[in-house]
Amino acid sequence: MINKMVDKDERTAQVENTSYKFGYLFIAFSLLLDIAYRSFFRNEAPWDLFGIIILGGFVTSVYQYQQKVIGKSWVRASWLTVLIAFVLGLVIALVAKIF
Repeated sequence: MINKMVDKDERTAQVENTSYKFGYLFIAFSLLLDIAYRSFFRNEAPWDLFGIIILGGFVTSVYQYQQKVIGKSWVRASWLTVLIAFVLGLVIALVAKIF
């Protein structure tokens, strides 16, 4: 009888997923630091980097939603967060335009 080595099991998959999570968080926070540097020290528009962060989160959220691992309360909280961010951004833009 030949004993085959198992290439992947549940633990391996979990470790891989955790490493992807840490990698994604590192990239996202590095981009946020780059956005802060660009905005405060170079007076450049950081919207391209914000787009990368937002689209990265959107892609993972859509995939998780399609795989049915996201609950309805998470979806509601996400939409509420988007709405609050939009209103807050609008208020900040209006205040900045006035002053």
